[in-house]
Amino acid sequence: MTMWPITPSGPCPLPGLSMTPGQLDLWLVRSPAGGAQPVLDLSDLDESERARTDGFRRPADGLLYAAAHAGLRRLLSRYTGQAPWDVRFTREPCPGCGAPHGRPAVADPPVPLHFSLSHSSGVALLGFASVPIGVDVERLPREDTVDTCETALHPGERAELAAVPAADRRAVFGWLWTRKEAHLKALGVGLSRGTARDYLGLCGAQQPSDWAVHSVPCFTDYVAAVATPRRGPTEAAVRCIPAQWLGTSDAWRTEDAPAGVRLPLAVASRATTPLSLWSLPMLSSTQAAR
Repeated sequence: MTMWPITPSGPCPLPGLSMTPGQLDLWLVRSPAGGAQPVLDLSDLDESERARTDGFRRPADGLLYAAAHAGLRRLLSRYTGQAPWDVRFTREPCPGCGAPHGRPAVADPPVPLHFSLSHSSGVALLGFASVPIGVDVERLPREDTVDTCETALHPGERAELAAVPAADRRAVFGWLWTRKEAHLKALGVGLSRGTARDYLGLCGAQQPSDWAVHSVPCFTDYVAAVATPRRGPTEAAVRCIPAQWLGTSDAWRTEDAPAGVRLPLAVASRATTPLSLWSLPMLSSTQAAR
């Protein structure tokens, strides 16, 4: 049973040439059914993206990468009005050293727009907002992975993990880790900052004063999170990219956004137990295929 006050959002048009200040759109992508690459239209990808697709040792990883980046370009096209193949990417300056290896960004966007992308084991998550954001999605880890990696958590987070029943350790660790990754991506510093430095667990008073991190709905056996500025968006719309939007048809240009769920971020922040924070409504395979 969920503790989240979430209501379905009906089909609505995607934004045209504007992105409202309080808007936060999250899109989940599944690799094409059956792992068949021909169902993807890769014509929107640039040369480096196609080379990266072909360079993965596991074809399934290349397929997911291609699906995520095809979806990214097509959604950016709907948000900015640019053709997907004309969207150019850059890197923002690193907050630590100033070098151009910070957050990925659209070069010279015609509207205020930031994005973040994450992919893991057949699922990708894309986030779009008018303010800097970071997203992360992960498949629930194995028990031995939790045992090995829990030392990388903040001491306060390790204490929270130790307090849950053994049967819940995988889910709570996944909840903690995705929040940590999302925060680091939002900062634009990556793992160089150190995963144990910032507390992103249950106690809001100990969390960073300028960032808010939230878990978001995902598929069964996956966890996901988004980080936004503390005074940023107040609500998230979470949807699945329909499979036909990644193919050769014009569906991605003409169809309205599919139904999803709306997540009030302020209410989500007031959850009182770790399990209530990761026990979110699961998006079904039917929603993903629409």
